[in-house]
Amino acid sequence: MKRGPGKFITGWTCALALLTGTWAYAQSPGSPPPGSAPKAQTEPPQLPTQPASVSPETLRLLEMIERKNRELKKREEGILLKEKNLKALEKKVLADLQKIEEALARSEEMVGIKKDLIEKNVRSLVKAYSNMKPAQAAALLERMDEGIAIIIISRMKSRNAGKVLGAMKTSIAKGISEKIAGKRADNR
Repeated sequence: MKRGPGKFITGWTCALALLTGTWAYAQSPGSPPPGSAPKAQTEPPQLPTQPASVSPETLRLLEMIERKNRELKKREEGILLKEKNLKALEKKVLADLQKIEEALARSEEMVGIKKDLIEKNVRSLVKAYSNMKPAQAAALLERMDEGIAIIIISRMKSRNAGKVLGAMKTSIAKGISEKIAGKRADNR
């Protein structure tokens, strides 16, 4: 069905018709509804320029909600920033821990190598002092650091150690013997 320019119903006219209860009139503008006077031209309704008045209590509540929302958003941003910083710090700590563990492993390896080397050197010294004449070994051990002398004599075979201690000055031999005995008593 084709409508002419006079027959076209605009959205405003429909809205006005619904609001005023004259839907039948809006459907057929040529025939006025029964019991109504014909109008020259219908004006579109005036929409309010301001929303319906809101109570002050409602406004206060809305403002409080908005303020709380801003506070929550600010706190959330702060928490996200802290979380980001914590993740970066955790990553750095884990990297540092990895470096420390690697350095510790290298140190333990070096200590093990050093201990092996020291043990090898002590065995060589024990062998060398055991092959010396007792008087010669005693003279050298008397001048040596007491701790090293104790290690060497304690690792010698009993027969060789007895000969070397017998060739030493009595006071030095006594001190070394007591420390070896005390050392062995501590190890039991």
